[in-house]
Amino acid sequence: GIYPIKLVVDMTDEDWDRVLDVNLRGTFIGAREAAKQMIAAGKGGVIINLASTAGFKAGGPGMAHYVASKHGVRGLTKSLAVELGPYGIRVLALAPTLIDTPGIAVLREQAKKAAGGAPMSDLLEQLAIREPLGRAGVADDVARVALFCASDLSMLMTGSTLLVDAGDVAV
Repeated sequence: GIYPIKLVVDMTDEDWDRVLDVNLRGTFIGAREAAKQMIAAGKGGVIINLASTAGFKAGGPGMAHYVASKHGVRGLTKSLAVELGPYGIRVLALAPTLIDTPGIAVLREQAKKAAGGAPMSDLLEQLAIREPLGRAGVADDVARVALFCASDLSMLMTGSTLLVDAGDVAV
């Protein structure tokens, strides 16, 4: 997903639409196309959507469009689970917290520029220290939960959003 920070009072309709198009509409289109293939194959399967901890709470200032999109992914996941269940298709979503990704690298650079070169701790470290586990995640942390969701170990699960959040939503 994308998460350009922009305050609501400064946000244009185009800013809003871009985030919703990528984060929510993109999820819908991907799930729809996967569902068509799975139904045609007649073997069931699992669709795994990516939400965010922002789908469980409000983000900080400038994140309204992102938060709305991720709440939407959670609702879409529930609706798809109901609609596709009769075909043996399970639909789950993962809600990661701060994960060290290329998008976070961009935010790190923006934070350094905003600080004007003043000594400061790394943005990722600043954010991660607030998590009960005290660290940011890496892609493999999310992949392991996705693997569980795709396996028969989760065969009675559908319509749920699993937190991969280092305890973020607990605080």
